[in-house]
Amino acid sequence: MNRNAKLFGAALLAPIVVLYAVFLLAPISNFLATSLLTYDAFALYKPELTATNFSRLIFDPYYRAIILLTMKIALLSAVFSLIIGFPLAYFLARTQSAWRGVLMFLVVAPLMTGVIVRTYGWIVLLGAEGTVNSVIVGLGLVARPVRILGTEVAVVIALVHILLPYMVFPLFSALVAQDPNLSRAAASLGAGPARIFFELTLPLSRSGILMGSALVFTLAAGAVVTPALLGGKDVQMMGQMIYDLVLHTLNWPLAAAFGSLLILLQFAIIFLYFGGGRRVAG
Repeated sequence: MNRNAKLFGAALLAPIVVLYAVFLLAPISNFLATSLLTYDAFALYKPELTATNFSRLIFDPYYRAIILLTMKIALLSAVFSLIIGFPLAYFLARTQSAWRGVLMFLVVAPLMTGVIVRTYGWIVLLGAEGTVNSVIVGLGLVARPVRILGTEVAVVIALVHILLPYMVFPLFSALVAQDPNLSRAAASLGAGPARIFFELTLPLSRSGILMGSALVFTLAAGAVVTPALLGGKDVQMMGQMIYDLVLHTLNWPLAAAFGSLLILLQFAIIFLYFGGGRRVAG
């Protein structure tokens, strides 16, 4: 019976294993191999092994600046998503209102709109004659419109808005899973609201913080459309560079090296998340 159960379990896992092997492992293995080939202007690449593509990412100031900027924007997006998302998730987890379902729907509703539509919405808001500049000029805060589009600020604002649900839901799950009696017990022992939050609620939410941060960071680091439309030529990120190298420059080995680095970075973030989760469980 035990052997039959194992065979049944293996049969259930087989489709997902095949799916991952064909659509995840095979493509990643392919561009990992391509990243070690030599670029050729006529044949895209030659079957000659080289480490030049990765050395260019490390030692070329232009490509190194793109990598560092990508890390900076992804980190800022994760931090601001956490700052904005935690109070929202806390309210949703603690409220007993009958409207909680509606509020949860409003959190997930932006995901039903395409990224391009939301990004163009931010172009309207942040443009030289957009809503934001019209308000601050009308209030007399500035004499002339402020340049927001084409800056890192515009990209971070839009990424936080687009990726916020990926932060809120892991936090919500972690907060809902907490036993409310713990807070009551701490209050009965004389702990104030601030102490309960920082010494009880926040540490117990660590798994949600790690998961949400990992999701937002990896998605922001690989973003293409939003940085291209809001950042333009002045805010070049890794996703845009991969797109340009594949379709415009046709330097597939260097694009594969960029993609390999991005994938390795994302897997490193995920491994850190699981390591942090194990420490929390311990």
